[in-house]
Amino acid sequence: MLYEDFFGPLGLLIVIVIGVGIILIALLLFACFLTPGCIGYEYFKKQSKEKKNVHLRANNQEKKNLKLNDISYRSWRLGSLYENDNNGTINENAESHRNSFNSTNAQCENIEYSSTLNLIQIDKQKNEKKINEFPTELTMSLQYLPCDNIIGKLIIGIEALSGLPPKQYNGTLEPYVALNIVKQSWSHRKRQKLHSFRTRSIRHTASPIYKEAFAIANVKPQEAKEWILDITAYDHDRYANHTELSSLKVLLKDMKQVFYSPEIHLFNYRMKPSHQEFGDILLAISYLPTAQRLTINIMKLRNIIFTPVISNLNKFNPYIRVLMLNGKTGKKIRKKKTKCLNAVVQPEINEILTFDLPITQLDIVQFLIVLCNKILPEGSPTNIVDHASDSEDSVSSFRNSANTSIGKVALGKGVRGSTERLHWFAVLQNPRKLVSVWHTLK
Repeated sequence: MLYEDFFGPLGLLIVIVIGVGIILIALLLFACFLTPGCIGYEYFKKQSKEKKNVHLRANNQEKKNLKLNDISYRSWRLGSLYENDNNGTINENAESHRNSFNSTNAQCENIEYSSTLNLIQIDKQKNEKKINEFPTELTMSLQYLPCDNIIGKLIIGIEALSGLPPKQYNGTLEPYVALNIVKQSWSHRKRQKLHSFRTRSIRHTASPIYKEAFAIANVKPQEAKEWILDITAYDHDRYANHTELSSLKVLLKDMKQVFYSPEIHLFNYRMKPSHQEFGDILLAISYLPTAQRLTINIMKLRNIIFTPVISNLNKFNPYIRVLMLNGKTGKKIRKKKTKCLNAVVQPEINEILTFDLPITQLDIVQFLIVLCNKILPEGSPTNIVDHASDSEDSVSSFRNSANTSIGKVALGKGVRGSTERLHWFAVLQNPRKLVSVWHTLK
């Protein structure tokens, strides 16, 4: 045999040993490549990571070479980000303000604009709302001091708040607490306030400490057990309506121990976040980089809820005030307003306000659009319309009358609302084009 010629009489045994050794070495190498910590396994793992990183770097480089205008906002010009393709279109000829204004008016008459942007999916919006909800907690104290066997004094203490949500725009909170006492047996429509209290406002904090107590004399325990403590936390807004942050209702019938012992009882409650809405406003905004001018077209409003502020429609005289704010300091830079309308359910304003805005300030400024109501003095004619829309510093401004704010919306880079931020970014990514979006007044 051949192996006997090479290896002699033990050739067969030597060949068998060599074959078994080769098989064992192959098995060991295969096991080494599959076992974590082995040299072969770590080598191939390193090689695969390098290939993956090279692929990711190539993809990232391609993304860096693409502009935001080519990806995110290409469909804005096609109108596919709105509920209908014909809704919320961007006017192409925005260089001439008169032409854009006339074309916008024509659109207002013929088209019902969409109020929702589809850049964010509904599921993601729901998850964001869950994540962005701030767990506001209230620390409250109750004490009942009996004067005799029938009546006594109830002391309600607002101790502190914590975890308040931030403003719509960049600015510091100035929270206060309003306390109203009503009867549980009353219906919602006929419900009146038995007692009403309010704490002081504390600036620059989301966790204010009040330590304020409110005393109610001549309280009968049996009657007090029917009371409801309606507690609401507000943010004192110096430029617009006060924002309702969170609310809480406490039934005194669940606190029977308070009326049987005179010591102070402390309670911690999780307050319910408030999402007040007062209607919708249609805004069409464009920016001219060559002229460095921003135009805000206040077009129309719908579904306005003015009953919390105004008793009836005859006293509803709406106008829009636009404040240009410094997004870093929150200070007012410039303010303008539209004309005033009289007793209109669905106001159509169709008025353009212009602001000189350098390109260097686009990332700094924020705009606060406020729906206001002019309170006319008694006996004045109802058809008075104020035309001083360019500036509130004019002679015929509203200084001589007390005016109330109903709702507001903030636009800018650092505002809280996702739709408001997307509208602002769309304006910056589409210069010389009019971007129209419905916004919710809060």
